[in-house]
Amino acid sequence: MSKPIVILIPAYRCADTIAETIDSILKQGPPLSEIREVVVADDGSHDGTCDVARAAWTAPVPLRILDRQFNCGEYASVNNAVEQFPADIEWFLIMHADNMAKDGWLAAFLDRIEHATDDVALIGSSYDYLTTAGSIRPGENEPDDRTVNVPGTRASVADTLRRGCWWHISSCAIRVAAFRKVGGLPKVMQLAGDWDFMLRVQADGWTIEHLPRSLMVYRENPVGSSSLMFRHHRDIWEKMMVIGRFHWALNGGSLTRLHAQNAWFLMRRVVRCLIDFDIVRLAWVFPALGCVAASYVTCVLDRERKAGVAPQRVAEQRIA
Repeated sequence: MSKPIVILIPAYRCADTIAETIDSILKQGPPLSEIREVVVADDGSHDGTCDVARAAWTAPVPLRILDRQFNCGEYASVNNAVEQFPADIEWFLIMHADNMAKDGWLAAFLDRIEHATDDVALIGSSYDYLTTAGSIRPGENEPDDRTVNVPGTRASVADTLRRGCWWHISSCAIRVAAFRKVGGLPKVMQLAGDWDFMLRVQADGWTIEHLPRSLMVYRENPVGSSSLMFRHHRDIWEKMMVIGRFHWALNGGSLTRLHAQNAWFLMRRVVRCLIDFDIVRLAWVFPALGCVAASYVTCVLDRERKAGVAPQRVAEQRIA
C-alpha cells in the first residue's frame, strides 16, 4: 500500500465502548502496519474516553488524540480532525468509538483503496446491527470480489434522493481531496448528514463504491442524541433540507411522491403516538407536517421560476 492513510475514530462519551472498538482494530493484524496513524477525535466527552483509548492502544502505529473541551457535534468533530491531517494523507477510514470492526475490515478497505480509480471519492460497506437486547441483524453477505460503483450523475442523485441513504459514514473510507472539495460534512445536520454528504459528492461528479458485505458491527444507542431527536421528528426536518437542495435532479412526479412519502411517515407516527399516549411527540408532528408542505411548495415554485433557464449551479453543469 503506497497511499498514506489514517484511521479516524470519532468519539463522544464512549468510555464504556471505545476499548472494544480499539481492540477490534488491533485484531486486524498485519494490514494495520500500513496505516500512518490512528486518530481519536473526542468531542468533549469528559468521561474518561481519552484515557481508556490511550490504555487500550498497544500497536506500534502512532495513536493521536484530539481532545476537544466542548461538544460541537460529530460532523464538526470529523471536519476538525481532517483539517489537522498531514498534507500528504490521501484517504482516511472511519470507525466510530461505539462500533466494532469485523475480521477483514481493514484488509478489505485497503484493497479497494489500492484499486480505486481517481474518480472514486467514497467506499462504504454493509454492517451488522447490534440491538440493545443483544440480538444481531445481519447485513449483506455478497462474495468478497463483488463491488457496486455508482457514478456521479444526475440520474444517480435522483436515485439516491428516492432510495434514501445507502452509504453510511459508520463503515467507510473517504478520499481527503474529495472530502475537502465538497466542503466536508454538513455543519447544521445531525441525522441526515450522511445522505446530504453523499449527494454533494455525487453532484460534484465523484463515484461512490459500495462493498455489499458486512464488515462492521453497528451498536444501537437508544439514549444517544439521534434517538432523542426522533422525538421531535428532526429527521423529517433535515430530509426536507436535503430535498430542497437537490430537488433539481427529480422530475415533478418523483418530487411529489417523495414529499407525500414523508407526510405518510408522519401520519403513521401520529398513530403510534396515540397508542403510546406520547403527547409531546404527537405535538411535534404538526410543525413537521408544516415543514413538509412548505418544502413542497418551495421546490415547486423554484422549479417554475427556473423553467426554461439554463442551469447556473456548478453541480448541475458538471453532471448534465
